[in-house]
Amino acid sequence: MVVRHITGKRPCISNSTVEKTLKWHILRLLRLKSRDCRVLMKTLNAMYLGYWSVHEPLVETVVHDLVDEGLVRRTEVLEITDRGRDALLREETRILSHLERGFSKDACAMYSLWGNVFLSALEFMIGFVSGSIGLLADAVHTAIDIIASALTWIGIRMDREEEAALSGGIILLGVGVFIAYESVGSILNPSPLSFQAIAIITILINIVVNGVFSYYKFYVGGRKRSISLIADAYHTKTDIWSSVAVLVGLLGASVGVFALDALAGAVVSVFIVLGGYELIKESRQVMQGEDPRVEKYSRFLEGHLRVLPERGVFVSLWFYNLAPMSEQENRIRLKNSLGRHYPISLEDRDYDAIYQTLKEEGLVEATDGIFRITDRGREVLHTLAEQPAAVFPITGRRFLNPRLINWYAEGL
Repeated sequence: MVVRHITGKRPCISNSTVEKTLKWHILRLLRLKSRDCRVLMKTLNAMYLGYWSVHEPLVETVVHDLVDEGLVRRTEVLEITDRGRDALLREETRILSHLERGFSKDACAMYSLWGNVFLSALEFMIGFVSGSIGLLADAVHTAIDIIASALTWIGIRMDREEEAALSGGIILLGVGVFIAYESVGSILNPSPLSFQAIAIITILINIVVNGVFSYYKFYVGGRKRSISLIADAYHTKTDIWSSVAVLVGLLGASVGVFALDALAGAVVSVFIVLGGYELIKESRQVMQGEDPRVEKYSRFLEGHLRVLPERGVFVSLWFYNLAPMSEQENRIRLKNSLGRHYPISLEDRDYDAIYQTLKEEGLVEATDGIFRITDRGREVLHTLAEQPAAVFPITGRRFLNPRLINWYAEGL
């Protein structure tokens, strides 16, 4: 594993940011092991790897409130009560319910279906009023997306995702041929457009909405390794590029180049045909028993799959840095944290590779089946914390940040 050292100013996490979730972090640490306040603060410092300078008055205030609520008992040490365990269980149930409700395959497909209904209706209305062949072509494309999204939803409900992906590819191919035919005729006989400003605003709305849905479906599809959702997300991604082509055509028409609008429709058809061919090819391979290459259609998923080994090593070391534990216990904690939130779901072979790296590189050592982090492991842990948080970093945010710490803490 190659670790890249990054230089720069060390970021700090503020008290106000930590305060929002400190109650739950303390309860989880006390559920892991009872400890006195001094050891608790030391463990919190290890939890944030020094990115938060532990503010003793804040910790004391939160502990005092937990004691008053009957969630923690203070004797010689701090220990969680049965009431505290129940409160923590309710919070974890709420988190799981949120994840299942918002990031289930069924919900994602349904939201996509209704999003396409809205976009298609809007584009048809503005397309007819303005006379834009490019906008009408995109409206037809989006209308077919309704069928594709419906097939995806039905395929998920009936556990026939590969067939749903294949059907979506065939539909996409047919739509591309139809739009190409209509566009060629309009290039030969261009006509002026009306209400161009409204048409431009409409296509911009389409691009933004499809961008959100494409990311959402790639994220859920990657987490569930769902070939039908990935296919639908890829379909939506082609919508974005085709809409950009329509936008160029509308901008051209606004300066009097009306044939550019029809040319945009032809460009749309090329994207659609190529996308349909790829989906048909991939879904047929999956139906023949090959593993679905969900990362093939998304740089987002491909990038996360590429850095998965170092992300997994980091989170595993993060748990070992808080307390010694068996490999099985660490694996369960890893599944309940990184496994819940990572954009592409981890399989058994991914977990096996993580623990193989930990052992081969001397990042952990075992005594009677209990693993402890080594000095080398701590060095790698702090170095990995400095890596960019995103696969395609836009900001300077580091890999260790409050949101990710909250995710990891769910495994405690």
